[in-house]
Amino acid sequence: MRMTIQEKKMMPSEVILVSLACSNLMHVLSVGLPHSLHHFGEIYFYKDFDCKIDVYLMRVSRVMIIGLTCLLSCFQCVTLASLNPQWATLKHKMQKYLILLIIIICVISVISSINTALYAVTERNATDLKYTFNLGYCLVVYPDRLVLELTGFISFARDVAFVVLMALASAHILLILHRHGKQMKGKRSSDRSQEAGVEQQASKMVVAFVVTYVSLFGIETTIWFYQISVSKQGDLSLNDSRYFLSFCFSSLFPMILIAYNQKLRQRIMCCKL
Repeated sequence: MRMTIQEKKMMPSEVILVSLACSNLMHVLSVGLPHSLHHFGEIYFYKDFDCKIDVYLMRVSRVMIIGLTCLLSCFQCVTLASLNPQWATLKHKMQKYLILLIIIICVISVISSINTALYAVTERNATDLKYTFNLGYCLVVYPDRLVLELTGFISFARDVAFVVLMALASAHILLILHRHGKQMKGKRSSDRSQEAGVEQQASKMVVAFVVTYVSLFGIETTIWFYQISVSKQGDLSLNDSRYFLSFCFSSLFPMILIAYNQKLRQRIMCCKL
């Protein structure tokens, strides 16, 4: 954010990255802080309203992360393929309506996360743990199994749609990079280094984001299906595993960003000096 303010302009991909960074920060605070304090024996929430707000922010930020990662992968895919006139037109439209696309993802996140927050209560106010997801410091107590499964499967369908789209976009990015690599084999190393530009590094970063998220999402979803079909929803260890996996992407995000963003690495080195 500081770099973009200093340079007084933001590229479309940087707008998405800044939004993604903010979403990851919100997710870290809404998941990591209360979980950490709970394990140290601190009482983080005293009222149901506080618990609902935290669960709501946690769910909204999670959906924002997956939606913005999907948008970033699609935009980078279109950018790489923009030599084709049809893709160039699509790239222009995505740049023109980028803020609108981010707002749409935000609206989807806000609306689709309401149901989970409605059933969040503090541990002291819960009496029936039959259809419950236990966060330790908060409980999400559903009124019956139908509401639990309906809410879960709607969220799952939404997330899978984003994951499939980002996976397809990443696969196309890898295909373009593979073709470009073949074209570079017959050229001199000096020419090759000149043509290996920022877009390729950005594409590799996006693919790294997607591979990391899809891997974590796959494990998290497997645990969730196990909870719904076999295990008790109140099992704290399984819920801790799910939220740890959800927390992992937000923790790995800055590392991947620094590893693939040369401009950011240079700025960090200048700050150290």
